Amino acid sequence: MSTRPECACRLEKNMGTPLMNKRFPSARYAWSLVSVLFCASVVSYLDRYILSLFVGPIRSELSLSDTQVSLLQGVAFALFYAVMGLPFGRLVDRYTRKNLIVAGILVWSATTMLCGVSTNFWQLFFARMGVGVGEACLGPAAFSMIADCFPSERRGRALATYNMSNYVGVGASLLFGGLIITLLSSSNGSAPGAMLGLQGWRVAFVASALPGVLLAFVVLALKEPKRNELMRTRGDASSNRVALWSFLSARRSAFICVYTVYALTAMVGYIIVAWAPSFYMRHFHMRPADVGLSMGVLAIIAGMGGCLFSGYLSDRWVSSGAHGGRFRIPLLWWPVAFVSIIGMTQIPNAMASLFCLGVLTFGSALGLSSAPAVIQDAVPNQLRGQAAALHFIFAGLIGLSLGPTAVAMVTDYVVHDPSRVGVSLQVVIVPLSLIGFVTCWIGQSRYHRVRAELMTLLETGGNRFTSADAAGEQPG
Repeated sequence: MSTRPECACRLEKNMGTPLMNKRFPSARYAWSLVSVLFCASVVSYLDRYILSLFVGPIRSELSLSDTQVSLLQGVAFALFYAVMGLPFGRLVDRYTRKNLIVAGILVWSATTMLCGVSTNFWQLFFARMGVGVGEACLGPAAFSMIADCFPSERRGRALATYNMSNYVGVGASLLFGGLIITLLSSSNGSAPGAMLGLQGWRVAFVASALPGVLLAFVVLALKEPKRNELMRTRGDASSNRVALWSFLSARRSAFICVYTVYALTAMVGYIIVAWAPSFYMRHFHMRPADVGLSMGVLAIIAGMGGCLFSGYLSDRWVSSGAHGGRFRIPLLWWPVAFVSIIGMTQIPNAMASLFCLGVLTFGSALGLSSAPAVIQDAVPNQLRGQAAALHFIFAGLIGLSLGPTAVAMVTDYVVHDPSRVGVSLQVVIVPLSLIGFVTCWIGQSRYHRVRAELMTLLETGGNRFTSADAAGEQPG
């Protein structure tokens, strides 16, 4: 590749010039858009995780087995959420994004309500599948819209702010579920749902779906941002389409490192969400209510802090032209993961262990919230939705399917003791930390060259962009 890394430094520093900023909306409107999409994402997490809080009553009323419950939590949502990501990503790159988000919100809100009126396993399964399909559109569309509202040196903070919804949403779902349980238990049958003869879990599903319906109208009122950083191609100047697989395969080593690092980061996050509660209940004999409250507060406070610091630091590195740019952020996260998981599982005091969990959550947010900006900065506008969708696919299929299962298998077949799940967490997460760090280290120069090349092509109008990357209708 002929482009020198120094070129990226010069071009990054020029991104903040008045001429460049004319392509972006006002800062006030841009942050208003981020706020609306942040709220939409929080609602999506609320609807996604509300099931996990009512497993007991749902299992009892519908006579479900543990296997059926696991299918509702995993395959019914996660599989279809991941599979539909790439088709939706292509729609995001070609059509009005706010309309796609509105359609997705209405679909997942309606199917969340259907969860609340389901009377058997298959009705609940297909309703959960609809929730996954509806939510699959939000992330790629939101990333693409936000990236078009901010120049590169401010994009990290904007996307990291949006990414705080991951942690606020998880915490809000825990707190909301607890509030519903408290209200229903203290109402003595006087609550509206109870008076209609509805079970508490049904009331919770319907109540969690209502904010999405209202939010859809707010999103509809947003102004669609103008698409920036479009790549002109020689092969198809009229449509300027770019083939995803051709673009990625020509730069495969950099993107393999990027997607691997963030898939492993997501894997650690899924492991903690799935097994940290069991660790505290089995090892420290904490009550479930106390575990839920503690983890909910930690998710919100530490998660938000990690996201904000990640956005600030990544923008600073981009503005200064630092080698590797935003992709240096995971180099900080993986040592944090290594140290904090050992402290969390080895310290004999529960409060000190929870402090280490907070540090781990902060580090996880630090690493994961850099993913959207790292990916958006490395692809032209025509591929932003699809490139983001690939991140969700790898994070979902690899992180969700392999992470929690790996811990369970170590517990069942290696340590042979459920009370020693902390050992299993170490056995799985420590090697992941080492692999993630090495992969990120190897990818620094590769990512820097890809970013430098892309910025040169955008700056020169794509004169060096060959027909090998030009798109037909089908990627690859």
